[in-house]
Amino acid sequence: MDNRTSKGTSGVTRLISTGAGFGLTGGFGRIYGLVLLLLVLLFVMLTFKGRAPRALERVFTPPAVVDDAALAARREQVALLYGGAFVDAADIDGFRETPGYRRLIQVLSDHTPPASEAAAAPPLFDRELALRTPDLLRGQQFKVRGYVGDHWAQKLDQPVFQVTDVWRVFLAEQDGAGGMVVDVIDRPPALAQQRDEVEFTGFFYRLVRYETKADKVVEVPYLLARSLSIVPDAPRVGPGIGDPATLVILVAMAGMVVWGMVRVLRTHRSRPVVRWRAPYLHSTSVHQDQKS
Repeated sequence: MDNRTSKGTSGVTRLISTGAGFGLTGGFGRIYGLVLLLLVLLFVMLTFKGRAPRALERVFTPPAVVDDAALAARREQVALLYGGAFVDAADIDGFRETPGYRRLIQVLSDHTPPASEAAAAPPLFDRELALRTPDLLRGQQFKVRGYVGDHWAQKLDQPVFQVTDVWRVFLAEQDGAGGMVVDVIDRPPALAQQRDEVEFTGFFYRLVRYETKADKVVEVPYLLARSLSIVPDAPRVGPGIGDPATLVILVAMAGMVVWGMVRVLRTHRSRPVVRWRAPYLHSTSVHQDQKS
């Protein structure tokens, strides 16, 4: 950065901090400028606090090498699970309730894992592997963590015994990419979208294809779970523009800037207009110069 740029930047900062740029001078001008800088600092802290957005906890391992024989054997095993419940819908299908889906909802609703199974830690879900080779992971239980992108109660076409609704939760990055979907049977706690990190243990059902609100067709992993919970003491992503605290600071900043602009206009209008006049030469002095 050259001297002219640094001098210009320091000059702008000095004008704001002293209030001189808004027609204010003295102690009151300094107080005004410092308050404005404090509001800007608070806005930055509220907007960018927390760790960097990370929707899904990934396992950074080399890609698994899968031979055709092992994949074929896995397909045969999955076809026998719960009467073929995992294979009665294609990966390219959208959200629809097949007999296999309803059977899995019943299994999750009725099944109470024994103490040994509950104590066992399932592996972390590998989203990239699921997208590449869904048959390899289909029907297995995984542990998943992610940030809530969107969620709502989805009413079932027909009740599955006492289950009439599932909670469809979308987990995504801050920009909506790299996500997955999970249908949860038990009502989740109050979730703050784009802020809360949740975790659950669920079955990888299949891949699902759907159209987003931005009219973009995506294909993401689709899981089923009994329940989910908010990760305790997890750092939250910084609030967005709609956060109440951020809105209050933005309104205060806008009010101070507008008030400062009004002060500038009033200051300029109140200053007397000074018109320049040419010096008037008396004729007597001119005649005296000619006589001399």
